[in-house]
Amino acid sequence: MQSSYSKHPAFTFSVPSWKAPDEQLTAFNEIYIATQHIGATLSRKSRELFRQDCQRSLAAVFAALHAQCADEPENHFLTELGAECGRLLNEEFDWYARPTQAGLARLDDRAAVQAAVRLQLERHFFGQLRCGAVEELRQLASSDVERFRANAAAGQVKRDDLSVSAGAPVRAIRSILNREFRALGVLDAVSAYTGRKTQVFGLALELSVPQATWWRNAIEGLDRPPATLYAHLDETISCPKAIVYLSDVSETNGPTGCYPGAYEAMQLNPLQELIGRVVGVVGTRPDSLLKQHYSKQYHQSMNSENFRRHFMRLPEALRFNSHLGWDVLPGSEAEAQLVKAERKMTGPAGTFIAFDGARLLHRGGLMEAGERVALQVIFSDVTLTERVISKAKRMFS
Repeated sequence: MQSSYSKHPAFTFSVPSWKAPDEQLTAFNEIYIATQHIGATLSRKSRELFRQDCQRSLAAVFAALHAQCADEPENHFLTELGAECGRLLNEEFDWYARPTQAGLARLDDRAAVQAAVRLQLERHFFGQLRCGAVEELRQLASSDVERFRANAAAGQVKRDDLSVSAGAPVRAIRSILNREFRALGVLDAVSAYTGRKTQVFGLALELSVPQATWWRNAIEGLDRPPATLYAHLDETISCPKAIVYLSDVSETNGPTGCYPGAYEAMQLNPLQELIGRVVGVVGTRPDSLLKQHYSKQYHQSMNSENFRRHFMRLPEALRFNSHLGWDVLPGSEAEAQLVKAERKMTGPAGTFIAFDGARLLHRGGLMEAGERVALQVIFSDVTLTERVISKAKRMFS
């Protein structure tokens, strides 16, 4: 996919790419790979030394790139990109600081074992909630869903108009999902995958409708959007999650799709992957010096020529966008390969997929007819105490 950018007319510019600082890049990748393997075993002091080495190596890479800049916008691009990489790097070190546990997963039946195996090998598995639980969830969601439908009928189809992630019904839904996922072995499978005792931490109830037609003409100048539109990897280093249908879903009303093996096939080097997870954020922060220069939405590179020009200045060894589904050329070999690999989740209400959003290329379904009611679910090992502290910080910040 990385090499296909040079064949895409929207990513073709006369200005050459910056030269990769090979020595500095190798130094960063080596210390980063070592950290990935042993980070969870390090003492606090050792982990801090590794963090400092990673940060120094990262700064050296970006200093070498800055030296090749032709103007201030390019410097701003690299400054923001380096800061975003540093932020995500710190999040990863914080993740390693969370202790792993032996014996935390009880895979006591064949279904739970198979779920854990599929998650480990393919980054995902499918399942089905029990009928009684589905009815409970639909009853709890009914009032909000009716409100969403009224909003859609009135032409209010922004995400906030059609979703909710807080309130008493959401808390009740979270409780039921924890109960059901525990009974089905889902929580144990996810815990075995992450090495940490997990539960449903957050969720959003969402209605998808055909009136939200943003994707039909999402890319200016193309007769049609790529068949991979919105395919992406999540930004965070660890992101176990689930999608649960509360309505029947077919090919036409927004099936979730995934591409097993696509992440592994990319064979990204560590800094290339780190850059790809955050490059789409550059220019979107409220205080960004590039906000007007790019005039783009989060991760949507195709609608900003200035952003694409800066993106293509990156050496090929550092060039990656985790939201690559936007960037695939319609009719290309890359599109054909991904379409062939895609698995679409169709099925009755209660059908779900549990997956690692950071390492399974996936996308939300694009609506053509009907409606889709679904839950976006996040798993986490965050404790009740940590949730209370986090909420207090948000309230008083």
